[in-house]
Amino acid sequence: MIAESSMVCHECDLLVDVPQLDVRQKAFCPRCNYMLAANRPYAQRVVFAFATSGLLFLILANAFPFLGFSAKGQERTVTLLQSVAILVTENLPLLAAVVFASIIAIPAMFLVSIIYVSFSLANERLYPGTSTTLRWALLLLPWSMAEIFLIGILVSFIKIVAIADVALGASFWSYALFTVCITVVVLHLDKRELWERVHSLHHD
Repeated sequence: MIAESSMVCHECDLLVDVPQLDVRQKAFCPRCNYMLAANRPYAQRVVFAFATSGLLFLILANAFPFLGFSAKGQERTVTLLQSVAILVTENLPLLAAVVFASIIAIPAMFLVSIIYVSFSLANERLYPGTSTTLRWALLLLPWSMAEIFLIGILVSFIKIVAIADVALGASFWSYALFTVCITVVVLHLDKRELWERVHSLHHD
């Protein structure tokens, strides 16, 4: 059971007194119906497992070809990092930095932070910087654009397949699985529960 507490709605900024939640219960904002909190069974185990898997898939996504193109007898493969480097060669270093940060660096830092916090909570002891790590993880979360990048790639296939043969490399499937993992992590991540558990360990 998660104790009663007050929190500000992420969507409409309404201060809401969220009641105690039993397993599988959810709390919604009375003004905009945004889900404020949810007590999911085994949420921390799911978060830790999928965060670890997601980080592994992200590493694999940078180790193999991402896409392969074949047109008029010419073939070319592109890795995930090469797609960022292409922006630099096109004199778009700022855009390259934003893309690298939003699809690789920030998601990686978010997953590492969540793994660290989950490991701390699983062992029921606060490791150095747990509170700060959790705060930074939640601040980084809105800047992760992995799913948007993947959707953009899929949409671009519609135009690319008309002029070239496209082969999806091992990195593409790894990145797709990474996106699924980070989505599951976000869906099971309850900020209210995390902070309450961190605070309870802090006062023990």
